[in-house]
Amino acid sequence: MNKEMKRSFRIFILKILAVVFVLCICYFLYAFVYRAKTELPTKAVVTNRGAAVYTLRGQKQMLSQKEDFSYFAFDGREKEKEYGTYVIPGLKNTRTLLTKKGATPAMCTSMTPQGLAVTEDYVLVSAYCSTQKHNSVIYVIDKEKHNFIKEVILPGQPHVGGLAYDPEHKLLWYSSNINGIAQAVSIKMDTIEAYDYDDSHLPVDTFQIVSLYGIVRDSFMTFYKGCLYVGCFEKYNESVIARYGVDEEGKLINTMDEKLGMDFEMAVPLDYSTISEQVQGIAFYNDKLLISHSFGILPSRLVFYEQSDKRLYVNENSARTYRFPERLEQIVVEGDSLYVMFESCAYAYRASSVNIVDRVLKLNLSKMETYDEEESLFFLSE
Repeated sequence: MNKEMKRSFRIFILKILAVVFVLCICYFLYAFVYRAKTELPTKAVVTNRGAAVYTLRGQKQMLSQKEDFSYFAFDGREKEKEYGTYVIPGLKNTRTLLTKKGATPAMCTSMTPQGLAVTEDYVLVSAYCSTQKHNSVIYVIDKEKHNFIKEVILPGQPHVGGLAYDPEHKLLWYSSNINGIAQAVSIKMDTIEAYDYDDSHLPVDTFQIVSLYGIVRDSFMTFYKGCLYVGCFEKYNESVIARYGVDEEGKLINTMDEKLGMDFEMAVPLDYSTISEQVQGIAFYNDKLLISHSFGILPSRLVFYEQSDKRLYVNENSARTYRFPERLEQIVVEGDSLYVMFESCAYAYRASSVNIVDRVLKLNLSKMETYDEEESLFFLSE
């Protein structure tokens, strides 16, 4: 090969690399920027009930590559409806309101699921509009029949990163942050059951709105032994979980303490626990605290900690860790089942996610506690 041919070949290779580079940049902008800020047009007039991406068979097949995750989710569930899974509704079309126009009905095609709660009768999923045009919502799913019942429109556009159910007082709590202040908002389950979008085209009535002292943001929450636990997501630093008490009506206890720098009533934590970075959800199981970690396209982690008086739940103190598909959000314990949900199914994240999970799944905690630890860390060798 003479010099001229070598030069031509190098130029050809450089052109190919330049084209590949431009295509990669274009796809990155499309997957990570454009889809997060835009919505698909729709002619739909109701919230979609079907899965956004996979059939049940397709979802199982995709997750079969993650052997232990698939084992925890599907093994022994052949007789359960939909293998114990719940389709997340509304990912294609959701009835809601245009936030800036009050009670104006609208359809949203960019709802992103965040929070998860399980009651005696329902599975509840919260979602926010990624383009910040529409009111946030809660999807109500029949726990026994696995059918979508209705959407409940929330006031404004809270991120609703967490849901928490108080079974004694029949209250549902959700995360909110207003003007830089962390808040917890409760709704009576009777109010949720009676809510009808068609009747009013108004947001649901809330029971209590409480500003939270001692925590920067209300990112996730859970309810356990008569207390509301609220945590703050931090990308790269350790964070905290704050524990708040409730009164006989199920309301968070407010106080006004000028010594703490307050100029209005707030709920003050009973105590704090330290947690690692990138926490998306927490749940209690027997003597353990379970914490879900995820950030972006990196594999998620589910970490088991022994509950401790030191309340120090950081990586080096973990009892067991599992690696799961990316974008794991809230987790909920009921009996020996761990309900898990991922935001990879949202329109804003589908193009940038490798493993898309468009259903709420139930994992078997008994199997997870006894599974061989070396085999369970299936992402570590990838």
